[in-house]
Amino acid sequence: MWSHTEHTRSLGECLVIIVFEKWFLTKSSHRGAIETPRNAHTRAYMQIDPCVSEQEISAGACFPAENRKADSSARLSGIISIGRQCIMVFTKAFAFEWLIGAIFHKGEEDLRSVFVRAISDTKNGNYASTFELVPIIKYVEGNTDSFMTAKAACQLLEEGVAAIFGPSSRYTSRIVASIAARFNIPHIEFVWRENERKKNQKKTSSSMTINIFPASEQVSQAIAEVIDSMKWQKFVAIYETDEGLSRLQKTLTLKRYNKDPIIHTVWKLNEGPDYRSMLKKIRHLPVCNIIIDVKPENIMKVLRQAKEVNLLADYCNFVITYLDSSMLPITEMRNNTVNITGLSIRENNVEKIDWLDSMILYDAVFLLHEALETLTARNIENKNTSIDPIRFSCINKTTLYAAGSNIISISKKGKITGIMYIDEYGRRQHFNVKILNFQQSGIVQMSYWDFNGIHATQSKEEKDIDLHRFMEEKIFKISVKLNAPYIMEVIDGSTRGILIGQKRYEGYCIDLINHIANFLRFKGIVFQLVTDGYGNYNPQTRIWNGLIRSILDYEADLAISDLSITSFRKSIVDFSLPFMTSGYSIVFSKPEEKTPPFFPFLLPLSTEVWLYVAIAYLVVSIMLFVQTRMAPDKWNNPHPLCNDPEELKNNFNFRNSFFLTISSFMQRGSNILPKASSLRMLVSMWWFFTLIIYSLYTANLAAFLTKEKMDIPIKGIEDLPKQTKIKYGVVKDSHIATFFKNSNYSTYKQIWAAMANSKPSVFVSNYEEGIDRVLTGKYAFFMESAAIEYNTERKCDIIKIGNMFENRGYGIAMPRNSPYRTSIDQAILKLKEKGILQNLKIKWWRNKGGGLCKKDEMEKNTSTYESGMASLGGAFFILICGCSASFFVAICEFLWNIRKVAVTEKIMPWEILVAELKFAVNIFAITKPVKIVKSSNSNINFREGLDRAVFTT
Repeated sequence: MWSHTEHTRSLGECLVIIVFEKWFLTKSSHRGAIETPRNAHTRAYMQIDPCVSEQEISAGACFPAENRKADSSARLSGIISIGRQCIMVFTKAFAFEWLIGAIFHKGEEDLRSVFVRAISDTKNGNYASTFELVPIIKYVEGNTDSFMTAKAACQLLEEGVAAIFGPSSRYTSRIVASIAARFNIPHIEFVWRENERKKNQKKTSSSMTINIFPASEQVSQAIAEVIDSMKWQKFVAIYETDEGLSRLQKTLTLKRYNKDPIIHTVWKLNEGPDYRSMLKKIRHLPVCNIIIDVKPENIMKVLRQAKEVNLLADYCNFVITYLDSSMLPITEMRNNTVNITGLSIRENNVEKIDWLDSMILYDAVFLLHEALETLTARNIENKNTSIDPIRFSCINKTTLYAAGSNIISISKKGKITGIMYIDEYGRRQHFNVKILNFQQSGIVQMSYWDFNGIHATQSKEEKDIDLHRFMEEKIFKISVKLNAPYIMEVIDGSTRGILIGQKRYEGYCIDLINHIANFLRFKGIVFQLVTDGYGNYNPQTRIWNGLIRSILDYEADLAISDLSITSFRKSIVDFSLPFMTSGYSIVFSKPEEKTPPFFPFLLPLSTEVWLYVAIAYLVVSIMLFVQTRMAPDKWNNPHPLCNDPEELKNNFNFRNSFFLTISSFMQRGSNILPKASSLRMLVSMWWFFTLIIYSLYTANLAAFLTKEKMDIPIKGIEDLPKQTKIKYGVVKDSHIATFFKNSNYSTYKQIWAAMANSKPSVFVSNYEEGIDRVLTGKYAFFMESAAIEYNTERKCDIIKIGNMFENRGYGIAMPRNSPYRTSIDQAILKLKEKGILQNLKIKWWRNKGGGLCKKDEMEKNTSTYESGMASLGGAFFILICGCSASFFVAICEFLWNIRKVAVTEKIMPWEILVAELKFAVNIFAITKPVKIVKSSNSNINFREGLDRAVFTT
């Protein structure tokens, strides 16, 4: 409907202004400046054109007399400004009005104001528009009153509206949608609506409703993918309305990559304004990942009260599903390392448009305006198509609005929320959701979501820089447990170490944390002592204790000690890379050393075997002597020059027979060898026998020489269940106890059964008690190998038995999804590469009070075994006895030879003794006379001397 306005009168005035300005510029170029007073000039313009304000004239239309050399560009700017005003006057003179209807309920005054403002902004923002929007607003008291809402919709149709906005209530919107569809009038919604249409259901041909709010399925998918990207294992969801629960539907059905469902708890926000009782209950749950989907006006209330009950604590993660979180003062709530993530579809800011529904409504008005502009342009080209709205009556259906379906089919970009693609079902698709992180320094966009998934906008380098900057400003709380040498109390009154409470402590872990803090430039460190264990789970109370508990309660940023990394612990906390690798071994008391036997070389063979060997030696020697006398081949001619000797001689006498057998037994050769076949057979069998005996003796002797000098009843873990004399135990409720209890290996199951059924109990409360019990005897204790190394350096009465089993690493525990894990891992790797970790171990294991005990022979390699005099004394005794016996025999032979010579030579025995002794002690004499010459008679028969010589040889 066309409407000529009162601005028609101003068309001629604008033409006069343009002519006057042209004359003014011409005169100015000749005279340089107008000397008319500023106020008079301004009044002249205002009298000519009252639609031009004094401020506009001052901005460019006026040229003050004081500035006699004014810039021509300033004058041109003033002309352009006036020209724009004139264009607006011109278009308004011929513009027609589009009536736009809206239905609001009580309490939606803010939405009404936004609607009116949006229509006003469409007029101010487009100078060349050929039409303008005129709002027609209807109020309905109750948001569930369908009758009055339908009546209001019919009144809007009777006034000839081109579209209807609202209402926002889900209880009354359907009746309006039905009425609008009946007359083909566009029905525009701007609030969240759950999509009730099934996936394969076709669109109803008469539907004229479009919703500028992002589609419910897409919003639910965006929230689910954001939560999934955070890799939460557990979370709590807080909702207020049924719409909020519907938005979380896909999130509540998320599964991990191993198809296991994520554990979640859903809480409905209780009646306000005090939500602290519910938040306290959530605070005591073993999870601090929270999704908040409540009404926008209640979000900050929930966050403030969560902070009051300490739910907004360190390492807690909050996700605000409100799609305009950037406009909330959430940064004020951020506390230390709490992580608050928000969502936002806002791309541009418009002053005083601060709420999501208002933002969507504002964009919806502009979307309609742009659609009407497009249709108007098409109508100019094709005048056969009518786009003028029609007055309808709900009582009599006469015709349909022809342009209605064209209006809702045009997609544009929203002024605040960005791209708007409306699908065939009237749902807004393909929108972007910013994923924001609220930091103390401000809001940072981490990534964004679209229909293709999540896309990062912040580089890894930027994240690392922000993290290191945060660590440099943070004082870290460290939980430790007293256990030497990791954490030890300083008892000598020194000021070294760190102060925890009223006492000072030092140790390996304190030095390690200090190195990490220096590497990562922590602002400071505060230690706190934990006394109730490392971290064990009580299935009855469902509560963890010790170091793990301090992490779960967020009382500490890090927990360090000889804390083993296990899969069960890793399911609830994060661990760094292991800074030390250890396992379990057996600690046992060192037995008393046994005095070795005097003849240890006799031990490889039993007494019975030695006896039978001696008998075999005698029998074989006698058989050899007898068989040589029987064998004809062993009797030889004693005088080779005589071809016909009167007698034969046999070299195998009784003495030579025994010498041959003993030399063979000792693996020595002999120049007396048998020639007869029977003798060779006998000697071969003896050699075979001695070979077997010698081989067995050598093997057993090596085993006995390398045998442990102590009598250890157990050699390893496999020996424990095979005996009952020695009890064995572990620290109660420790990791090794859990390992034995849950193991399926038969040996370990037997060990656990024996420990569990032992009376009295074999379990101890700590390592010190276990070692004390080992020293009392008849008790073996399972202990970590690193602790065994430390104690065996200082306590010489205990030893390590067997090999290490169940290898585990010691790591630094931290809350789940801690942002510091990667940085601490890098620090540990650097310390390991530089050898600092090894130096720390040497310092606290060996240099600080260690090195008191020599390494036991049991722990030495068998290849380095050294036999002492205690084990070889018998061999030396046999050698001495044999040498003494041979010397005694030599003296006897010497004296017997003197007597024989004295009788033969008829010389005094004394003279022969003196002569033999002089020759024996003369080391330079290399020949010996055959005959001893008497002092009174030097004539000696050569034959007799020769006989003597033969005898002496």
